[in-house]
Amino acid sequence: MAEGGAADLDTQRGEVATLLKTQLRKGDTWYLVDSHWFKQWKKYVGFDSWDKYQMGDQNVYPGPVDNSGLLKDGDVLAIKEHLIDELDYILVPTEGWNKLVSWYGLTEGQEPIARKVVEQGMFVKHCKVEVYLTELKLCEDSNMDNVITKRFSKADTIDMIEKEMRKLFSIPDEKETRLWNRYMSNTFEPLNKPDSTIQDAGLYQGQCGGPFCPL
Repeated sequence: MAEGGAADLDTQRGEVATLLKTQLRKGDTWYLVDSHWFKQWKKYVGFDSWDKYQMGDQNVYPGPVDNSGLLKDGDVLAIKEHLIDELDYILVPTEGWNKLVSWYGLTEGQEPIARKVVEQGMFVKHCKVEVYLTELKLCEDSNMDNVITKRFSKADTIDMIEKEMRKLFSIPDEKETRLWNRYMSNTFEPLNKPDSTIQDAGLYQGQCGGPFCPL
């Protein structure tokens, strides 16, 4: 057994190598791991042939998974802009993430950076991990100055936004609500298809002052 009761290094290396080859499937969850930490882990388990000489060396023991290099200062949920796959971070499927955290733990005060696989492309669909979420501005029509900003996946539905808004604004389940997209200063569009995704509904970051979803 490796340090911390983890699986032995050969097992770790083999299991993670297999999981990294997992095909992307729409709706699956993948996790970002800071490349700096992952490179250290690869040295420790002898992942690449040229790293075998350091395998098991406590000088390269990676410690808890640490994504601090990916995070904006003071925000455990917001990642820095313009991060590049495989240069700044590695994507691992849920099972791989769970194994790494069970073996090494997660740095105190950090949250997992979980992202959904979405379909992209107008005619030819391909799957991609949605690393950067869509930031929506939410408010009630009774108080449109009280705006709460939340991040959503393009795969999230209008129904999920409504449920989140009920929580944020303490709106009881029995109260009837309607969602609207404000895409110009005084132009509103009803969001009346609960099963529509954010992508299908045409909600995106950077619209004029919004999008706002008054209730």
